[in-house]
Amino acid sequence: MKDIPQLTIRPHTRPKVLLLGNGMNRVYGGASWAGLLQKINRTAFTPEEVKGIPLPMQAVLLSEDHVDSSLKELKKELTQCELHPWLDEQLKKLLTMPFDCILTPNFTYELECAADPNFLEGRGRWGRYQRHTPAIKRAEQRFMLHTYYSMPTDRGEVPLFHVHGEARKPESVILGHYFYGNLLFRYDDYLTRQAPNCRYPAEEAGKGRPVMSWLDYFILGDVYSLGFGFDTAEMDLWWLLCRKKRELAPHGDLFFFEPDRKATITKIALLQAYNARQLSLGFRELDPEGYRDFYETAVETIGRMVAGG
Repeated sequence: MKDIPQLTIRPHTRPKVLLLGNGMNRVYGGASWAGLLQKINRTAFTPEEVKGIPLPMQAVLLSEDHVDSSLKELKKELTQCELHPWLDEQLKKLLTMPFDCILTPNFTYELECAADPNFLEGRGRWGRYQRHTPAIKRAEQRFMLHTYYSMPTDRGEVPLFHVHGEARKPESVILGHYFYGNLLFRYDDYLTRQAPNCRYPAEEAGKGRPVMSWLDYFILGDVYSLGFGFDTAEMDLWWLLCRKKRELAPHGDLFFFEPDRKATITKIALLQAYNARQLSLGFRELDPEGYRDFYETAVETIGRMVAGG
């Protein structure tokens, strides 16, 4: 059996963590939430008509609670390496930065394809990158807390976790309150039940912390959230943000990059209550075309921040 690699957080450091959502994909017409809902819709409702219910439940309603089988039908479409040149350029810039970990709630593979354009060409290709922590014996098919891709960068390999599942494994995709609830139970099990005394005890001098899950990076690290809206329906990540605030061990901050908008005032206030920091970078109330400049500025700003400048 191949040795299981051990990820480690260096002694007395905050891991630098990128949380990358779908925002940059949308700048040039990439896959949208409304587009996905339309494709899995088996009802007479339209995505516009179900906006009043939480995002995860929209998928349940429109698929008539057949989200997993609906995504299986879209598997081929969602597993393509076709990046707009602008998106490819921005992702490559992010991959040159000294992140210790990358997290994405996306089901698709833009980051992997920016690192390797042939990533999805057969199992032999993506299989060479798939890893899991010593917490489990084999890669997970559901609830991917410990399974990741070790992606090559100019600075070495960086672990990339799909925190809400991936298109290649439709049964792993987290949509609907039932699956969010089960996922949240696993967070609590890992962070609390499996370590009743303390998940993160004091570091021994000169020793790093072994990483068993992406949750370790999220709780202990400085997290840079880009292109992820932190919709209040994402109850698992809000729970984690609250858990991060309550952690007794030294831990990092969450930096939320989003333009100022009247529609998000209460969400920003809630993020601040959990000690997260919004960075609007001087942008406000953007039309769709304005987001290109925002993301370019955000990528440059994050680059300076993680480099310590």
